[in-house]
Amino acid sequence: MTWRDVARRDVRAASRSVGIWLVGGGQILLFVGVAAVEFVLGDGSFSTYIGSLTGVVAVTTPLVALLLGYKSILAERAGGQLRLALSVPHSRRDVAVGKFVGRSVVFAVPTALALCLAGGVAIALADGGVPWPWLPWFVGVTVLYGVAFVGLAVGVSLSTATGRRVTVGTIGAYLVTVVLWEDLHTAVLLLLHRFDTAVTNDMPGWALFVRLVAPSESFDLLVRTGFAVGRAGRYADSGIAYVAWPAALGLLVAWTLVPVVLGYRRFETADL
Repeated sequence: MTWRDVARRDVRAASRSVGIWLVGGGQILLFVGVAAVEFVLGDGSFSTYIGSLTGVVAVTTPLVALLLGYKSILAERAGGQLRLALSVPHSRRDVAVGKFVGRSVVFAVPTALALCLAGGVAIALADGGVPWPWLPWFVGVTVLYGVAFVGLAVGVSLSTATGRRVTVGTIGAYLVTVVLWEDLHTAVLLLLHRFDTAVTNDMPGWALFVRLVAPSESFDLLVRTGFAVGRAGRYADSGIAYVAWPAALGLLVAWTLVPVVLGYRRFETADL
């Protein structure tokens, strides 16, 4: 028995979950709704649609990913199924890797489908100007952005056996990485520069990189790489190599893998 078996079992269980189907349907309605607002109620172009969709995705996709992953280990741990699974035998590494892969697939497939359906609606409504070669790029970086939060959630779930701690850790991760990162970064930067507000408009390179560490900032920069959106301009215009799109791509990969590795280190020696 390998991690593949754990992942397949996780995907099969998710396919029978009404909640997962509702989440997928909700994503389709939300993404298609953005297209309707831009092209039917407004007078938008395809680039403005992508810009609006990026803003929606940056806030909602982490919520979906965290909800899918934060109890991936905890639920089976509390119910005793995990101890049974490890007697099949599965190693703890198989369980950790399999759960991460399974939850990533459960997130990626409906999200990619929702984006493709919404993109088809937008293409039909747009009056030309569709950057066809970059459409797979947008779907890919959006999925990677969400999978980064799946990794974060699975890492939290691996690290503790207490439901309250997992919930608090997941909420805290969302607040810090999505909601508060920019404000915290600005506050620290102002403290370091004696409240000289000019530094917020002309950040040094290291400060730009720290701001880019936020998954949503990396996602914005990756979207801007392929589309003319009014986001992440501070990085694109800086000319600094370590805040260019390869750095953003590497940071999202790090957000995906590092929490899982750290969580596994605790899970490896935990008393089940």
